[in-house]
Amino acid sequence: MSDIKLAKANLLEMLNGPVDQALSKYNFKRRRGSLVYKRKLVESIQEIDFITEFFPRYEQGAEAHIHPFFVWKIPLVSKEALRLVNGNKMLLANAPDIVLKQPIEISAPKEYHERWFTKSAEDYSRVGVAICSFIEQWLVELLERLQGIDDLLEAYESSDNCLLKQQHWYVYVTAAYLLKGEREKARSVMESHLGNPGLKKRYSAVYDNI
Repeated sequence: MSDIKLAKANLLEMLNGPVDQALSKYNFKRRRGSLVYKRKLVESIQEIDFITEFFPRYEQGAEAHIHPFFVWKIPLVSKEALRLVNGNKMLLANAPDIVLKQPIEISAPKEYHERWFTKSAEDYSRVGVAICSFIEQWLVELLERLQGIDDLLEAYESSDNCLLKQQHWYVYVTAAYLLKGEREKARSVMESHLGNPGLKKRYSAVYDNI
């Protein structure tokens, strides 16, 4: 077995153990052999994706850098956002189904951010427990308050600093306001965050479709 295949096997063994057990408490499920956990809610889907870099050059002696991401999908918002950009997926980072994608450590204050590396097969169990501890301490609270369209708008209005707000995120917020019948608020989002001449040109379809 190659080194990378062995490392992947070690990673899956970690997920099969402490991580499956910890995340099942919050109704997250994972298909066999997958690195992605999913939780289906009434209006949205939440995912925790165990993105992993094997034998990273930036960390001497590391077998794996395990870098989990939180992904949030709201199908109705994505559908409306895609309408706003006239189907141009590039304006939605080529992933229109994803309203939010960010490393899980962003859910914590900067001084509590962690990086998770393994250097041997024995490290995976320890790292799995550490990641689960971090998720329970910091991410779960975010998961509980981001469950639907109203929560997306609340996060925007409160300037929630636990969210990674890229340019296209504001198109999703605009879409959410439109779904709520708040056209003036939708236009205000665009003017406030994507209103300079260059961005106005780039997102001209959105302005035309509000």
